[in-house]
Amino acid sequence: MEAHKSDFLAVAKLGAARGLDGSLRLVSYSGAYSHIEAVREILVGGEAGLADATSMRIKRVNVGGWGASIVFEGYETPEAARKLVGRELFLPRSEACPKGEGEYYIADLVGMRVTVDGRLIGSISAVIEGNADDLLEVRKMDGTTSLVPFRKEFVGTVDEEKGGIEIVSPWILE
Repeated sequence: MEAHKSDFLAVAKLGAARGLDGSLRLVSYSGAYSHIEAVREILVGGEAGLADATSMRIKRVNVGGWGASIVFEGYETPEAARKLVGRELFLPRSEACPKGEGEYYIADLVGMRVTVDGRLIGSISAVIEGNADDLLEVRKMDGTTSLVPFRKEFVGTVDEEKGGIEIVSPWILE
């Protein structure tokens, strides 16, 4: 159960078509858009996500108080753009939005070892977006899973270098 760092990170998801020019709603995972606006090409995930992603040229990114949208070359009609709805956008790690203090890339959390009082309990198998907090899906050594809110009341030290997360409230795993 060793954590690894992907060369590419999911940075956004494509939402519903907007208007008549092929614009798609753009939902940035970081809440920032400058890293997407700075590139002319981006990997658009396929059915298997990054595994079958295609490099696509960006025609335009619009950001405003209403949110953000993106148009891809060759997808300038609502009918064509709808084929991309729900897909994720990937950038090389070096071009992704920089992390702030206490922030983590989801790709780096998945696969981390989970410990309680220094004892190995399992590993992070997924990070699920929750209403209030993200949930860490912990696959325990016995094969069962538990969901742990990613909050200081439950999660202690996150050691990216060693690939481990400490759970400080072990009852949450029951």
